[in-house]
Amino acid sequence: MANSIASARVVCACLALAGCGITDFDVEQPVQEQTIQGSGIPAPLAAIFPLPLSLDLDAKIKAKDTGPIDSVSLSSLSLHITSSASDWSFVTSVDVSVSSTRSGTSLPKVKIASVSSPGAVQTMNFTVEHGVNLKPYIEEGSQVDSAGMGTQPTRNVTFDGKGVFTVHPL
Repeated sequence: MANSIASARVVCACLALAGCGITDFDVEQPVQEQTIQGSGIPAPLAAIFPLPLSLDLDAKIKAKDTGPIDSVSLSSLSLHITSSASDWSFVTSVDVSVSSTRSGTSLPKVKIASVSSPGAVQTMNFTVEHGVNLKPYIEEGSQVDSAGMGTQPTRNVTFDGKGVFTVHPL
């Protein structure tokens, strides 16, 4: 009898764990095409580039009709070079952060992704900081910024990309 009760508890626990995340869904957010100005003279890259990654996911979340949302997390971020004969070798590192746009907010600016020395590749894939709940930032209005180091490319580099956010309903 005790074994069957223990077995039933194990089965219930497994079913509960299997149910976690079933209703989670991903929302893709494009990074609009941008250009990093090149220079014939190698110089430090003053400001790596703006990263207009919109966290205005509200309409896409409501379209899923999920009910209350527990959290939103960044699942992946990648930037892809669209200009010919270019690569990301001029980048040393990039940190991507989110902050609230609400005046007087108590939310700190927090790093959500980074990349280090991507090399001579067309697509730069970021390492995501796990455990960052973006929901409070989305609710207050958010701004995504990037800061990086590198050298200015010798010619213009055009890129686009996408961020993928996972929405976790209650």
